[in-house]
Amino acid sequence: MVSSPTSLASSNRQSGFTLIELLVSLTILTVILGLLSAALTTLSQNWNANATQIERLEMFSRAFDIFERDVSGLQRLVHKTNDTREFIFTGTPDRLSFVTLEPPYPTSPGPYYIQYSVERNGPQFNLIRARAPYQTNMYLFPGATPANSVDLIQGSFKYKFSYALRTRKGDKWLSAWRAQNRVPDIIRLDVVDARSNVPIAPPFLAAVQTDAELSCLSQSSDTCTARTNGKLVRDESLTATADGSTR
Repeated sequence: MVSSPTSLASSNRQSGFTLIELLVSLTILTVILGLLSAALTTLSQNWNANATQIERLEMFSRAFDIFERDVSGLQRLVHKTNDTREFIFTGTPDRLSFVTLEPPYPTSPGPYYIQYSVERNGPQFNLIRARAPYQTNMYLFPGATPANSVDLIQGSFKYKFSYALRTRKGDKWLSAWRAQNRVPDIIRLDVVDARSNVPIAPPFLAAVQTDAELSCLSQSSDTCTARTNGKLVRDESLTATADGSTR
């Protein structure tokens, strides 16, 4: 049987797409692609935010490890001027310096003069750690080469050091350490957001090791004279207290 031209035309129209159907399909496809694009953009932003957060956590973790290592290795070395002896230690809200022993790896072993300071870098403040090999009769930080000065923390943060003296009534915290005849028992570093003043992490707390006192006492030298309670041997009747007064 031979099909008529009319039936063939009707069959072709039923097997194809109309223009309206094609436009509807393109519209649906455009909406789907738009939703996928928005989802990928959000995913990318979250990924970048998480990566930034991870980098920040690694930065603070590395800084705390170095800070704790330096403080735990603090040496009670003494500078002698005429009849006055004082520990080589400086502590203010934005600056900290002392002598510490560094491990043999990854640097050369030996005593180093360490200084922590806050420096402005454009709109942000950086916490700088600088070091220099310690030499006999050195009582002021001599400065550091660029290779021995690193940014421990970078960003829009504020930093504050404080110092604790352990007493029978508890820890007494001071914003600056003025005592010349002893070093603090605990050193704390607070880091807060520069805009909101909200702490970005718990305070960094590092305790001075008690065996530093024993190693100090084992040396028969004028550059290391201290009692077991952490105070220097003095001939004067007045002894400076932790807040700088005398008694």
